Amino acid sequence: MPFCPKCRAEYEAGTTRCSDCEEALVAELAPVETEFTPTDYDNWKCVANLTSTAYAEMIQEALREAGIPVVVLSQSGYFGTSGMMGTALFNSAGAGYSVMIPEDHITEADAIATEMFGEIWTSARIPAE
Repeated sequence: MPFCPKCRAEYEAGTTRCSDCEEALVAELAPVETEFTPTDYDNWKCVANLTSTAYAEMIQEALREAGIPVVVLSQSGYFGTSGMMGTALFNSAGAGYSVMIPEDHITEADAIATEMFGEIWTSARIPAE
């Protein structure tokens, strides 16, 4: 089956051009290049556990605007502590949002978060190992 190298659509045998992109079709698609590889996450650390969706979203946006990679993991979901996003019917103790930052950006991220949230951030901070 031929594929479009631009939009990655699959076509029936005998088709030579993509009907959407007008690109010449190829026999095999090149692997998708991602921004990160699994080894890029080896040096990421959980730096804080926040209890508010709003705080988690605010810090994530601020760090991304500063060019700092950040991942926020939900610890609560539809069925309590499960990692699924959403409102839990029965929130368990300690549920919240873990802020993950690459080690080489922790100092800069900490300064931004401390300026934004002050005591809220310092109390949510996880001590360095």
